[in-house]
Amino acid sequence: MKIKGLKNVSDKVVILYALFTILSLNLWAQTKDNNELNFVVLPYIQDVSESSVCVMWETSAETKGQIYLATTEHHVLKPDLNIAVTEKKPSLVHKLSVSHLKPDQLYFYQVINVTEKGDTLKGPVTQLRIPDYNQSDITFTAVGDNQGDTQCWEKISMQMFNECPQFVIHCGDFVSYGHHNDDWTDEFFKQAQSLIRHVPLYPVLGNHEMNDELYYQYFNRTLNNAFYSIKKGDLRLIFVDTNKDVLPGSEQYEELEKLLANTTEKWKILIHHHPIFTSDFGSYRSSLMSTADKGDPNTFHLKTLYETYGVDLVLSGHVHGYERTHPIAKNHIDTKNGVVYIITAGGGGSFNREASYKEWFTAKTRKIPHFLKVQIKENKMAVEAIDTFMNVFDTWKLEKQTVRNHLNAPLVSFSSKYFNDSTIVAIENTNNTGCINYRLDDGNYQTAFEPKIELTVKNTTTISAVVSEPDNTSSERVKTAVKLPLMAQKSGRKSVVKASYYEGFFTLLPDFEGLEPVRIFSLDSLAMSDIQPRRKDHFAVRFQGEIYIPETDVYRFLLKSFDGSLLLIDGQQIVKNDGVHYEIFKEGYAALEKGFHDFEVHYFDYINRETLNVKMGKQGKEMFDINHFLQVR
Repeated sequence: MKIKGLKNVSDKVVILYALFTILSLNLWAQTKDNNELNFVVLPYIQDVSESSVCVMWETSAETKGQIYLATTEHHVLKPDLNIAVTEKKPSLVHKLSVSHLKPDQLYFYQVINVTEKGDTLKGPVTQLRIPDYNQSDITFTAVGDNQGDTQCWEKISMQMFNECPQFVIHCGDFVSYGHHNDDWTDEFFKQAQSLIRHVPLYPVLGNHEMNDELYYQYFNRTLNNAFYSIKKGDLRLIFVDTNKDVLPGSEQYEELEKLLANTTEKWKILIHHHPIFTSDFGSYRSSLMSTADKGDPNTFHLKTLYETYGVDLVLSGHVHGYERTHPIAKNHIDTKNGVVYIITAGGGGSFNREASYKEWFTAKTRKIPHFLKVQIKENKMAVEAIDTFMNVFDTWKLEKQTVRNHLNAPLVSFSSKYFNDSTIVAIENTNNTGCINYRLDDGNYQTAFEPKIELTVKNTTTISAVVSEPDNTSSERVKTAVKLPLMAQKSGRKSVVKASYYEGFFTLLPDFEGLEPVRIFSLDSLAMSDIQPRRKDHFAVRFQGEIYIPETDVYRFLLKSFDGSLLLIDGQQIVKNDGVHYEIFKEGYAALEKGFHDFEVHYFDYINRETLNVKMGKQGKEMFDINHFLQVR
């Protein structure tokens, strides 16, 4: 390098040394800044109960966190903060709870972190008030699907804060990629800080969170269990994970059913990411076997449960935009007994174009950024949809009629819904009053005054039951117990999984017997990744193999696929999940004798990703990948 004006080598060395020194100082300064103690996520309220608050935050280095608290009045300029609680050991992600708080009392709190060296990091001094729902109305806001649009999310967060909610509901898809830490810290928490350090945000898991442990970490949920419920005064909020199995035979469905049957609060609101109804034409691909206007096929069956147990409102996201349905019961508009479904997915995610027609169930749709404001006062609920210009573009109100005593429908359960010999039916009245009226199949109604009765049935039987008292009757709960024939074991003989690969433009599963495979694979497991080479799209596979059943019992099979699939056991159809469609879960049951059984799994791919998962397990027990039961020698 030649530097103009330098006459000798020594001058050049001096200049180069000076440049090196300046560069080194800059690097040192950057390193020093990076090593400084700071907040990765500023303190935020994770939960508020009737007498406690939980605060979480994250620091760049391990510290012992403390919460300072002051009880005060509005006119006090400088609150007297004192230590309320201290962490037992240093950590990066912090969680502390303060108990014995009084409703409607004004508090101030501050988080202070201390390192082993004595360095301190202080959070902002923040007002806190525990709502007294015995004295005040319930007010909250709801939003969904910001997905990394920081400008829109920050604006909506501040607008929600200005509405003074007692809490916030988020319908999922907080970030674009759930396993990217920076998406959480820089594109979600940073923009929402003014809001969530004052009031709690209650989340439901979306698909973009990818079930990553960061979601469970930041929202203090048990890993891989995103189902939960909270009570706010006379309101019950239930959060369901529709990314996972929520079919009638699942653990999550059973938990939801029991919770709804035992809920005593006047108001019931359900929250899950995927909608039951949507008129958006681009969200769920249609075929002969699936229709887009129903919404997510994995959730559509939940509407019967919601109608039976008196759910008032269901909030969802996923389909970007806003949509409110008419009150719906039994697939008809029912202004008296229907459930209203609202999609609030206007937090920043991109929109499909508006539909050119209106579905029968749709009351209002808009493709704009927005949030909801919900207010509940005694027997009245009001919902406002508000855009980012603070215009209220939709309003829905519900007034409950004053009823002497609301009766929940009875809880009907089975020792085994699917059985080979017999099963025990339990009918439970979860109310404090009333008696059980029930019938089997089309027989006469019988009355039971006990809170719980049990019956033994030995054949397929439909049970219908209500709870009644003079001039008052609950909704009817109808469930069917199904008797299955025992499928005898086969002689074990197959040594591999045979996979026959076909190519063609399939929109339904073909008759493989009439097709010639392009190639045949011998595999040691049922896995799409082993079908190589193969086309990207427009192909089909027929897997044939053998499973070993360790104990005679009824087994549940769960088949999940993107596009069509089919499961056969010993030549009998157990689960059919055919057609061009989004990722859909389907379940089926078989009573299997201990020993070997043949299986076939058929699958075709139209376009987009190839998804094929098969799980099985004893009815009501843990489910395993079907490969766990394969007998490959």
